[in-house]
Amino acid sequence: MNEENLSIWMRFSKTGNIRFISHLDLTRTFHRALIRAGIPLKTSSGFSPHPKFAFALPLSVGMESLAEFAVFTLAEGAVFSAAEIREKLQAQMPAGIEILEVRESKGKFPQIAAARYEIFLSGAASLAEASQKLFDRDVILVEKRTKKGDVVPKNIRPSILSLKERPCGGDLVLEATLAASGEEYLNPELFIRALQAENPETPLEEKRIRRLAVLLADGNEL
Repeated sequence: MNEENLSIWMRFSKTGNIRFISHLDLTRTFHRALIRAGIPLKTSSGFSPHPKFAFALPLSVGMESLAEFAVFTLAEGAVFSAAEIREKLQAQMPAGIEILEVRESKGKFPQIAAARYEIFLSGAASLAEASQKLFDRDVILVEKRTKKGDVVPKNIRPSILSLKERPCGGDLVLEATLAASGEEYLNPELFIRALQAENPETPLEEKRIRRLAVLLADGNEL
């Protein structure tokens, strides 16, 4: 593999306590793991070269994922099979990160359109009907910070593509497909905030967010 510096595409999961590390720390974790595994990466040119390595749709701190993606390019002359990369890299990974798939890639990620999440809300089974009523509305306003740092009202309803609710004992499990591209990108935390604002009498004892899939414009999973 990679005799002509083909890019390597990788899918992995991130669960448990590792969900609390930052995106920068996750990047460092992978860079160190690749070095320890003896897998050299191609670097950029210029005064400050850096490894050719990138994540697709990084998650916020505290969220788990069964659908994390990265792409990187091996250094010139480095030849490994997909199975070798997966085995060598997994051996260097901390608890909570599992390398699920490795294969050759044409380089950049295709255009991502949406992501599907599982949202667990402890003690919130009574909000099942309220969440559906919220989804049925045309306008759901929340305050959102712009890239310039301004806080402005934002209608997030067009970014909620689908929503299913499932009471589980006294808890509530939501499965939400949210836009993940451009100005319509929606962090699931904003939906939870909107649900809480509409139902302040039901405090959320604990919440847990897990990304299940990343979707392309045609609806297929990445």
